[in-house]
Amino acid sequence: MGPALAHAGRGLKSSTALVAVAALGVTLSAVYATVSSTPMVALGMMAAGPCLAVGSSRPRAVAAIGAYALALTAWISTTQELWTTTVETRRLLLITGVTVLCVALARSRQVAERQAAKERARLEEIVRSSGDAIITCFLDGSITAWNPAAERIYGYTAQEAIGSSITIIGVTQDEIAVMARLVHQHRIEDFEVERRRKDGSPVPVSASVAGLRDSDNGVFEVCVTHRDLTAQRSMEARERLMSERSAQGERLESLGRLAGGVAHDFNNLLAIILNYTDFAIEQGAGEGSAQDDLNRVRGAADRARMLCRQLLIFARCEPTDAEPIDLNRILADSRDLLAPMLGEHIELTVHRAKEPLMVEAERTQLDQVLLNLIINARDAMPHGGAIAAQAGITEVDQDQPGIHPGIRPGSYVELLVRDTGEGIAPEVAAHIFEPFFTTKPKDRGTGLGLATVYGIVTEAGGGIGVDSELGVGTTFRLLFPVAAESATQIDAPVRARPPVAHGTHVLVVEDQEGVRDLVVRILKEHGYTVTAAADGSSALQEVEHKRFDLLLTDVVLPTMPGPTLAELIQESQPRLPALFMSGYAAGLLSAEHGVDREIELIQKPFTADELLDRVHHVLTAAAPETDRALSDLDGGAIRRR
Repeated sequence: MGPALAHAGRGLKSSTALVAVAALGVTLSAVYATVSSTPMVALGMMAAGPCLAVGSSRPRAVAAIGAYALALTAWISTTQELWTTTVETRRLLLITGVTVLCVALARSRQVAERQAAKERARLEEIVRSSGDAIITCFLDGSITAWNPAAERIYGYTAQEAIGSSITIIGVTQDEIAVMARLVHQHRIEDFEVERRRKDGSPVPVSASVAGLRDSDNGVFEVCVTHRDLTAQRSMEARERLMSERSAQGERLESLGRLAGGVAHDFNNLLAIILNYTDFAIEQGAGEGSAQDDLNRVRGAADRARMLCRQLLIFARCEPTDAEPIDLNRILADSRDLLAPMLGEHIELTVHRAKEPLMVEAERTQLDQVLLNLIINARDAMPHGGAIAAQAGITEVDQDQPGIHPGIRPGSYVELLVRDTGEGIAPEVAAHIFEPFFTTKPKDRGTGLGLATVYGIVTEAGGGIGVDSELGVGTTFRLLFPVAAESATQIDAPVRARPPVAHGTHVLVVEDQEGVRDLVVRILKEHGYTVTAAADGSSALQEVEHKRFDLLLTDVVLPTMPGPTLAELIQESQPRLPALFMSGYAAGLLSAEHGVDREIELIQKPFTADELLDRVHHVLTAAAPETDRALSDLDGGAIRRR
């Protein structure tokens, strides 16, 4: 309202001056009439007083000037004995009429000016309260008006900006010239451009430019409107990030399902390879180099088994025994373990937090996370460098750009692994968490290291991101939810070797012939009586004529799922325990096949020891009387590794 008050002040001074001039004119006319030999002329001039006062737009002032003129005219006429003339009477009537007319005109002007003042005040309030910067300037770029929004967006106060050139916000002289030329022709609507704040930082704006025209339709000033697009650009970037994150999450989920399926097929094959290799080794099938060859096959099968486990971890369906554990312990133990593996040309530093960093995860998997990240950093520095692992507590109160998958606000344990290596190109970084994606030579990488890290972190409820610059280095940022309570170390009980079973009858249902023959052989060599079936229908036919002590079935069968088969058999043999086996992990079985996570499940590939232990456990847990019978059996068993 400051400009409106200033305008009102100027108007008040101008109107007062007009009233004073009118009063002075009447007074001078009266003086002249008293000394002049022709007073009639001077008295006639006094009628001009109210006319002069009309410009003040003050009706009362005009009426006062008219009354003043009438009073002086009457006084002069009386003193000079002019009342007898008809002309003098008419003159008094003229002054009265002119005064009434001028009062009406002044009133009309007053109403019009008040309305115009309200319009100006309203426009000024609109400009003042606008969220857009509104700037007016002369055609040469000199700023004449600067509203509060312009102060907020650009950082200059109105006092600093008015009188300065519009170039202070990044408008060039060429732009000023073009703007001055175009506004004579038309309004320039909504074009996006980057301007500059007082602190030098850029600000994106949507600009509109229009010319301010005078009564002759000529442009005398330019009005520029700028809308700050910073928040809009930030929102667009966030939406783009969320879209990319969602697309990546869907891609990784699809790859996870594929990985789980591949692992299932390999697990069936590995079960055969592992156990028949064990049979050959235990029976002394090879002597000398042949025995060494079998041991090499066994070692390769174990490595393949670990690769399948990594695939299942990535697919987030590998069963884990998560517990609260202090990440500081992982860092301390890993330093001594990993430092010798890096070589003298790479320096490893570990920064632990003073307070406990409790996360809910499996110890071996956290070891694997740190191992994979540090080995990956080492491979990125063939000529040497430095690796730093740092952990601490951080508070997340908003979405974290670059962290996949997205995480909720809260307290997190943050693990940073930095290297000074070659860096990762953006097009490569977009795929580094995908299984089998690698830039390493074929003999140096499987493409499962970072995919496994991703699976472990997401299974723990956290997120992972990477920040890299070519030629500078890479930082992996891992966020784990803070565990609610500290870990309690409980030593796992030593599993006793199961006794040999004499005649315990097991129904084995497995559609893969190689796996079925393998399971039958393991059980028979350990004293079990075994009946085998290739599918659910065949198994139901066997149940019609035989009684069984245990059902050992694959989960995914051609004609019916294993759990459905178990329910049908238990209708005729209610107390029959069931043990399920599958190359799929429990998580994937639950998600894809609707299988209850609480079922007794043994994961393929298993060794003979693992299968026999699990069969004995299920039998003794389900039938105490069977446990007592088994306890009387001979403890002699086939030799076990």
